[in-house]
Order: sequence, then structure tokens, then C-alpha cells
Amino acid sequence: MPVKKVDLKQKKIIPLSEISARSSGVLCGPKAANLGQLKVLFPDHVVNGIVIPFGIFRMHLEQVMPGEDISYWQYLNRLFERADQMRLNGSGDEAVESYVLKELDYFRKSIKEIRLLDDFLTDLKNGFISNFGREIGKQPVFLRSDTNMEDLKEFTGAGLNLTVFNVVDYESILQGIRDVWASPYTERSYRWRQQYLLNPENVFPSILIIPSVDVECSGVMVTKGISDQEENDLTVAFNRGAGGAVDGQAAETYLLKNKGEKVLISPAREPSYNRLPPTGGSERRYTLFNEPVLNKQNIDVLRIIAAEIRKQLPHTPGIETSGPFDIELGFKDNNLWLFQVRPFVENKNAAASEYLNSLNPEYDRGMMIPLDH
Repeated sequence: MPVKKVDLKQKKIIPLSEISARSSGVLCGPKAANLGQLKVLFPDHVVNGIVIPFGIFRMHLEQVMPGEDISYWQYLNRLFERADQMRLNGSGDEAVESYVLKELDYFRKSIKEIRLLDDFLTDLKNGFISNFGREIGKQPVFLRSDTNMEDLKEFTGAGLNLTVFNVVDYESILQGIRDVWASPYTERSYRWRQQYLLNPENVFPSILIIPSVDVECSGVMVTKGISDQEENDLTVAFNRGAGGAVDGQAAETYLLKNKGEKVLISPAREPSYNRLPPTGGSERRYTLFNEPVLNKQNIDVLRIIAAEIRKQLPHTPGIETSGPFDIELGFKDNNLWLFQVRPFVENKNAAASEYLNSLNPEYDRGMMIPLDH
């Protein structure tokens, strides 16, 4: 993982409006960088936000670790140095990994209890007032982990680390920051990235803090036809409430053809959904299936925003891909809100598999099939 460009000297919270694609891997991870870029390009469709950069996390690691005579940062480096020495001394991979995971678990639990520095807390309070117009503890927010080990060419890292969901209470926000900082050191996160990473001590988490938007429906849009492999088509999957079309939900999914045709791939069949009350947390509600999730106005807006993203993002400094893009978004009162844009990464080996391709055979769309078949 290249670390020469990482700027650990930035120890103040940064407004999202001052973050761009060029900030990715420098001040913060790609979530904040790409959302900041979208804030510049589509200011009416992106909420205000603040970013806790890598440098603030690194600054806190300079504190002496409780129960140890060295700092958190020294402990982390010593952990991986000892693992390297074990390999040199002939220890097997299983023994080395067992040692690393045990030490990382101890380190992660210590991070979840780390003392937050007074200057940082003052900066955080001021950041809420200046960017959200409300004191911390009165504005529900999402805390999204955003490391420098995400959305690489070989590795997306999507969903590996923690997102704290619609939290309001002051102490809960502070604990959420600690928990997000600790999440890259879980066994699951470590095992996934270790397929690629040679310098595991240099994983730095930033945190993207954005106000909660109590959307009526939400989902994902890919600027490519996934089912037909057409680069000019769109694939859209939505469900009601927040966090739609994730975690295996049976989502309302469309193929939006370039020439204006809308093909329903699957209807929504998720009976319950989340809403985000201003008091924090989530509220579970239930729905019927007699009306589509997306109306015609929503579909038209999706086509328009996809065209603008295709047009503007590939020519934006710091954006290293021409697409396709994987976009998280939602609607509230028929107004579109963008939450995240990342490169859409496909498994080329899977795409070339004859067996997998046979599961999606081509068929005649004009063919009539009797209902008794």
C-alpha cells in the first residue's frame, strides 16, 4: 500500500465541501473523496458533511497504550515485526496468523476505549455547528469508515469496515468514532485485505460524517447493463426506506435501456424496511406490493443523473476510471440524494465462466409462453 502520499499532518476536521477526488489516499479514503467531488459537481444532490482525516487517527495512536509502556502506534508496528520474525524463524503460516489475530483483537479492543483528545473534541463540536447548523447530540448522523485500503484496482473493500447508523446522542457519537477506528482490525477485515497487502501497519481509517436523510426509498444504480453487458444501459435496484437493495434483499430491479425502454428484471418482495427517525436508530415498517417503489419521475431523474455522472466524472481530476460507476442513492419527497459513487468492479474470471454464463441464457424477448407451461 503506497504511503508516501498519505498526509498525516492534517489534524483538523475538514468540511466535505473542501474534499475532492484528489484527497483519496492522501487525507481520507475514497468514500469521502468521491462524495466531496460529487458535492462540487452536484451540490443540490449531496448533503453537507465533515471528514475526520487519517492524521487525527494517527495523532491519537501517539498516546501510551493502557497496560503497556509504549504507544498504540509502537505496539501495532511491534506486532507485525514479531510476525515477520516468526516467519524467518520457520513458523508456519497458521501459527503466524494465529498470533497476529490474537494481538489484533487485543489492539482493536484497546482502540474501542481510546481517550479522545480535548482539541479534537472541540474541533468536532465546532464542525457540527458550522456544517450542520446544530450542536452535536442534536443532529442524527452516519459515521462511515473510509480507509486508504479501499476501492483499489484489485480490491474494493466495500462493506468490510463499520458504518454507525443514524446516531444522535453525543456519547454514542464519540463511541461510534472509536468503534469505526477499531473496525479495520477485526479478523474478517484483516483476512480479506491480507490477500493483497504487504504493509498491514499502514492501514489508516478516516471517517465520513454525514447527516441522516430519512429517504422513502433507496438503492444502487450501476452505469452499465449488468444482465445484457451493454455499456450504455443502466442497472437499477431499489427498495423502500434506508439501505435498500443490500444484504440480499429482493429488490425492485430494472434494466434501463439506452433507447428509453424500461425492463423489469425483478419486482420488490421485501416486506419490511427501515426509516430513520430524528431520535436516532431505525424504525421498522411494513409495506404492500401493489405499487412500484420507483415512479416515472424517479426513473427519469435517474437517467438524467447517470448521464451527468458519465459525462463529468471521467474528466474530473483525481478520478482514475472512465466507468462504469456503482452509485448509492435515495429519494425523499421525489428529490434525489447521492450517498456514494465508486468504480464498479467486475470479476472477469467469473464473467468468462461457461457454467455461470449458462445460468443466464439468451432468449427471445418477443416469445409468448402459455401460462400452463
